Amino acid sequence: MGLHVDAGAERALARIINGLRAARLEVGISQNALSAGLPVRGRAISEWETGAIEPTLGHLIQWSRELGRRLVVIGRDGEVRNGPLRQRPGEAWESFERRRLAVPLRNRRLALGMAQGELGELVGVSRDSIQRWELVRVPPRPIAHVVWARQLGYSLDVRPMAEGVLRLRRPGPGWPGTGSPADDHDFYARQRGRQTR
Repeated sequence: MGLHVDAGAERALARIINGLRAARLEVGISQNALSAGLPVRGRAISEWETGAIEPTLGHLIQWSRELGRRLVVIGRDGEVRNGPLRQRPGEAWESFERRRLAVPLRNRRLALGMAQGELGELVGVSRDSIQRWELVRVPPRPIAHVVWARQLGYSLDVRPMAEGVLRLRRPGPGWPGTGSPADDHDFYARQRGRQTR
């Protein structure tokens, strides 16, 4: 059984990647500077942005967060479908984000009266894979997450964090501002048209 990736799914993932690239360019930082906040080298970001390689879901979540963005599930009506709004005590940010993305898809499957095996056939994975994704035990690849959402009539997108500030916390060459984290925060807040405290 192989993942059922069509041109629409590929375009949807490309839109997410292009949205993150545009966010990076909007704040005027280099790929190398952005990579300072991620567990990767600048070359990896270049390869992600050009589509040479696909980031893991964990990298995509971290990459989004560094730019003050987050992945969201969008319903058929264009509205964001929220999962849990708070982290559990001791829960890592990435685990919370994966759970936040999985819950609306699980709820949609249940609302449609669809079994995990049935959805697995539509996605091109086993019932066990759907179960592990819904329980946030194993992360799907980003393209698999896109297909999963699409088979339920939903989509994935990247949006600015409602309350977030950019996490770009390691100033150095290629960063706007004076180099102090506080100055960088102020710069990015102004760029996004938000007031800082």
